[in-house]
Amino acid sequence: MELEAFIKETLVQISNGIQGANEQLAPQRKKEDGTELPKLYLLAPGRKQDQGNGVHFDVAITSRSEDAGKSGVKVKLVVVEVDLGGKIKTAEQAMSRIQFSVTVNQWHG
Repeated sequence: MELEAFIKETLVQISNGIQGANEQLAPQRKKEDGTELPKLYLLAPGRKQDQGNGVHFDVAITSRSEDAGKSGVKVKLVVVEVDLGGKIKTAEQAMSRIQFSVTVNQWHG
């Protein structure tokens, strides 16, 4: 999955999940006089993780390049080599980690 699609889908699912949970619980969350109690779950505005604000990502990204050819392929330090019917297939894989926070602009729930 591409990083862009992952971020978008994650944020949409978080938003829909919070809203859906509140809607499902709404009939049970009423006072004796029939008035509704405040929503149970809210996503607070801001981005300060220590205060419980925002949505925080810690993502490992893997990139991979492959080279299929004859057995004369040179091997680099981070290379996996597999014998496929007389041919050598080399794959180089690199992993990077990124951390970032998404600011929530307003109360959501």
